[in-house]
Amino acid sequence: MIRKPDQFVNRGRMTIAETAGRDTDETEMGLGTLLRMSYQAMIVDAVEPALAAAGFGDVRSAHLPVIQALTRNPEGLRATQLAAYARITKQSMSTLVDYLDRGGYVERVADLDDQRAKVVRLTPLGRTASRTIRAAVRDVEDDWGRRVGPEQVEHLHAILRELVATFER
Repeated sequence: MIRKPDQFVNRGRMTIAETAGRDTDETEMGLGTLLRMSYQAMIVDAVEPALAAAGFGDVRSAHLPVIQALTRNPEGLRATQLAAYARITKQSMSTLVDYLDRGGYVERVADLDDQRAKVVRLTPLGRTASRTIRAAVRDVEDDWGRRVGPEQVEHLHAILRELVATFER
């Protein structure tokens, strides 16, 4: 269905459910859109509020790839490795790490393999923020399980895990 201009004015902003329910070719949402909308709902509706409630309101969605990568690699990673993980430039990663460093979430320490280089790792505060993030994500996964069934959520998880594994080869 193609909307007339007056329908936009009178109706206002469409909800995610209304947008997702459309079934015409010109309005069909692609996989990228669906993944983005799901991710945004998770972050905006659950992760950021949980962080704020726990006293980590200065941690934003842009910082999550840094915290996630360092949680998976507690010994630390070089900035170039973090940038590659997040698929952003080293300069952009440096800005994110500087911010998290000033907030006490990460620290830069000498690389044991090369004393000239630095690795970034989570501080105890950063590890606490990471646990808060993970708990919020688990809550979202549980909520999604109630909405579409836990088997569907696990199936989605398995498919995405398999797909992501092909990126890391």
